[in-house]
Amino acid sequence: MKRIFMLLSLTLAALPMWGDTVTLKNGDKLTGKVISSDAATLTLKTDYAGDVKIKRDAIAALATDEPLNVQLADRTVVGAVAPAGEEKVVIQAPGAEAITAPLAEVAAFRNDVSQRAWEREQERQSHPRLNDFWQGFISFSMAGASGNADTATYSTALAASRAAGKNKMALYFNQVYATQSTTEPFGATASRLSAGYRVDRDVSRKLFVFGTTDFDYDRFLDLDLRSVFGGGLGVKVWKSDRGFLDIGSGGVFNREKFGSGLVRRAGEVLITEELGLRVNSRLKLSQRVSLYPNVTDRGEYRLNLDTGASMPVFGWLEWNIGFSSRFLSNPPPGLRSNDLLYTTGIRLSFDQTKIR
Repeated sequence: MKRIFMLLSLTLAALPMWGDTVTLKNGDKLTGKVISSDAATLTLKTDYAGDVKIKRDAIAALATDEPLNVQLADRTVVGAVAPAGEEKVVIQAPGAEAITAPLAEVAAFRNDVSQRAWEREQERQSHPRLNDFWQGFISFSMAGASGNADTATYSTALAASRAAGKNKMALYFNQVYATQSTTEPFGATASRLSAGYRVDRDVSRKLFVFGTTDFDYDRFLDLDLRSVFGGGLGVKVWKSDRGFLDIGSGGVFNREKFGSGLVRRAGEVLITEELGLRVNSRLKLSQRVSLYPNVTDRGEYRLNLDTGASMPVFGWLEWNIGFSSRFLSNPPPGLRSNDLLYTTGIRLSFDQTKIR
């Protein structure tokens, strides 16, 4: 029985390994299953090393035991792949004539799962749906004290943007509420809400037009509602994998209603600057500045400043710190002109720009 087992083991060892074979130009051979490739790299799933990335220009030959989706210059062919001379492959589709092509002219190899994902991505790019390509975050922070001091502070924020083709949409929401029961009068010490929506449309590689709307409530500024509507022209000053810098200018209409019954309407110039920067693989910075010189009441203006920094904790969970300033040069009598907000907490990030 022992001899039979040894003979069977030697026989199995002598059989060729089951799977796809990638032969490199230096003579090495790797076996596994081809997952996908592009013009630069090929991904081979192996039992011994997981997914292995292989440079395409290092491959001399490729052989598969199952059909692949082979993307040529003018079509995609489904069939088994085999070597066909020096740095060439032959694709044999069932019931069709074999096709021979140089390896360098094959745009991609994909298994069925990768092919379906690629087709879905092409569909998203050419006909995006409203729920495609969103990215952003939802954050929440809180602080409190009890004993000699009895206080509580809560803040929430949401920011989301969607860029598809020439169009970009962005929306945001910020809220802060604080209360204390330490000294009279007890009750709220801060209560503010801000929300807005903006849409951009590219007119060239560098220029875009935009429309914007913003809403604000601030109990301790006696502001029941500020409504701002307008738009303008922007310039993409800088854009790369590390971030972007946009500036813009335009005009808005501003309506402010205060708790005292005062209602103010004004036309304003809008000057904006927005920066997003990935400092390294972990630290991300953001900044948005909006200056509103008043053209109805000359000499008055508003200034909004929002800055933030975030670092991942794990996966979609990030630690965030933020600073906001809302300056109004002509507040109602007896009220201060500047409101500052500091926040820190956790946030949940999401990104639909890539198919997982």
